[in-house]
Amino acid sequence: MRVRQFVFTAVVPDGAPVVLSPDHDDHQWAPADRLPPTSDGQRTVIEWLTGRLDLPGWRPVGGYLTTIARPTSHGCFLVTDPQGRTLGMRSTIDPGVWNFPGGNVEHGETPFTAALREAEQELGIDLAAENPEVVARRRLVAVIHEQAGTEYPVPVCGYVFDGGVLTAEQQARIRLDPAEHTEWRFETAHDWHAHMNPARYQRLLQILRAHRSGRALYLERPGPADDFEGITVFVTDPAGRLLMHHRDDKSGIAWPGHWTPIGGWREGDETPQETAAREVREEAGITITRMRLLAGPRHDLVSPLIRVLHAVWDGPESDLRLGGEGLAVRMVPLAKVFDLKVPPHMHHYLPLLTAATDRPTGRTS
Repeated sequence: MRVRQFVFTAVVPDGAPVVLSPDHDDHQWAPADRLPPTSDGQRTVIEWLTGRLDLPGWRPVGGYLTTIARPTSHGCFLVTDPQGRTLGMRSTIDPGVWNFPGGNVEHGETPFTAALREAEQELGIDLAAENPEVVARRRLVAVIHEQAGTEYPVPVCGYVFDGGVLTAEQQARIRLDPAEHTEWRFETAHDWHAHMNPARYQRLLQILRAHRSGRALYLERPGPADDFEGITVFVTDPAGRLLMHHRDDKSGIAWPGHWTPIGGWREGDETPQETAAREVREEAGITITRMRLLAGPRHDLVSPLIRVLHAVWDGPESDLRLGGEGLAVRMVPLAKVFDLKVPPHMHHYLPLLTAATDRPTGRTS
């Protein structure tokens, strides 16, 4: 449909009086250099805005608003079971995606109230009623800012809150909304790796790190190129021995029942060296100070989120003390390492370690 526009013009003789209608007079028109009568508070705001908009380079408010990012936001809950495993729900729309209970913030909501509403819709249970003491604290676990990209066309700011623990009896009352999710499960951090792409898995590990630390983290996605979430540290001594840790033989962890170098997850905002020093202290009872990244290519079985380090320790083996995890720790001659049950990637790293220590490794296959 074509719309016609009409412009009316009138010729007013010079000097002819112009009288505004009562409708215009009600607006209390005033000369440009004088503000109309108003309250002191309003006058301050008007003068401030007028002064700002008169400055060179400043845009009118309407124009400025068109230049700023308008991110969407969502709120969700991190929920665990009594074994410390994390709840995830499989998306109906994209079966390869597992979500926390929660969703987008709607008009008039805060991220926390949106998380409560969405969690009840998606799980069929009210987390505030199930875990009142935990949820009432509104404990913020992490804030994640994601730049616009292929997954989201606009920036996204996500808020993760602590949803507490659901017992087996509470889990039995979960009723998923089939329009949104088809399945729910609790998994360990290690086992979630098999269900997520690398970017989502790293985000999960970052959130779990914040949850463990008890301190809310601000995270940006994509993150820095040198970001990491865990370490493996090869600790050798001057006698050419390697510190080995006999891991618990239980499901849900990496390499159950194997002998491995010391390793573990990052805590807080630790550096790789700080994580390595803490893990060795916790799992073997000794203090290491000289550390460096182990040169050489990373093995395919070692996640890009893991940093591999080498450290030299010159204390007596009698100082070793098994920590709260695993079955044993001991110094093993490099030539005897493959007599133990070790992960296959050890065959990749032992030659690199030999080059660093100038010691024989024995057989490598």
